[in-house]
Amino acid sequence: MEKFTDYLIIGSGIAGYSALKELEKENVIMVTSDRYYPYDRPPLSKEYLRGKIDRDSIFFEPVSYYEKRENLRVILNKAVERIDPKEKVAELNDGSVIHFDKALIATGGRPRRLNIPGENLQGIHYLRTLDDCDSLKQEKGKEAVIVGGGFIGIEVASSLTMLGVKTTVIEVKPYIWNTFVDEKISRLIQNYFEKHGVSFVLNEGVKEFLGDNKVNKVVTQGGKSLNADFVLIAVGILPNVEIAQKSGISVENGIIANEYLETSAKDIYVAGDVANIYDPSIGKRRRIEHWNNADYTGKLAAKNMQGKKEKYNFLSTIWSDIFDLHIESGGETTDYDEYIIRGNFSIDNPNFNVIYLKGGVIRGYVAINRNYEELSALNKLIMAKAYVNNKKKELEDESYDLSKLSL
Repeated sequence: MEKFTDYLIIGSGIAGYSALKELEKENVIMVTSDRYYPYDRPPLSKEYLRGKIDRDSIFFEPVSYYEKRENLRVILNKAVERIDPKEKVAELNDGSVIHFDKALIATGGRPRRLNIPGENLQGIHYLRTLDDCDSLKQEKGKEAVIVGGGFIGIEVASSLTMLGVKTTVIEVKPYIWNTFVDEKISRLIQNYFEKHGVSFVLNEGVKEFLGDNKVNKVVTQGGKSLNADFVLIAVGILPNVEIAQKSGISVENGIIANEYLETSAKDIYVAGDVANIYDPSIGKRRRIEHWNNADYTGKLAAKNMQGKKEKYNFLSTIWSDIFDLHIESGGETTDYDEYIIRGNFSIDNPNFNVIYLKGGVIRGYVAINRNYEELSALNKLIMAKAYVNNKKKELEDESYDLSKLSL
């Protein structure tokens, strides 16, 4: 069966959905391996998992939005196997084909697996999709183990603890959140979690999961045995690059994108977690697994598919809500030679901003419970590569308005 469209979107995460909205007046086909219309993923580890919001509220649009648009077709529960870039044809796993003028690959990623004994026992979960979260919500046990001290692992640890589940986090590195915060912030967050009842096993991996049909113990490589009524494995994602590989499109830690988010194949673009982008804010290529970046790149790719030729120029920021802490981060937070603490760096009442400098230039920040105006000012200073060697006192002084800092 053959279908024809001007724009093909592959994937229905925030990148695919944002592109869809940008192309609202165009003829579009979206293909997604998900069973559902586009929905928001951040609540899956927080409000939705805790039952604070209902299922309908995580969907971006009601079903009627898709059904009423004559110029839109969303194909659910199907996958694009490969693309012929020259003929501009996409082949689906059901044997059908779609002819297109421009295409966007927004396939995101899938959870990494540990590949260790017992990993397929019942009660062992991953968290990427709505179905994953619904499955996790069905667990009634009172002791949980989370493997991985990254964003998803720590957010779920907070949510489960708030639901009355005794939770232990196992992290193979010396400290949690090691990919985007330094050790001093990590230790403060860890201590804050421990005050709320979360336990940690650091510097250890997992050797095996034990149980008859359902997991009941987690054994670490150091020999610790932890009781577990259920387990979440949250050790990062692998980018879904298979479509590109089968289609002759350049791949290296994701799908390579130029400054317009076009791949090595003409008229085929990429956005979201799967895109390997040159980030001008830090001067290097990287793959960014953040909601804000996926939203931005989805919109930017759609604009450029329509011929607008706008370059990627964005400061990717992260946010998280854990217990009563609101955490935001922007820019480069690991490559620095100096830092300035603004506010109260304390476990009792954390309210601070750690600002990172390199060569006197603001590179990034990690902020807890800070106001929007301060963070907005810092974002602009980072993008401007502001030299602030002679402004350190102002950066440290909470009474000073950072938006007035001369660049």
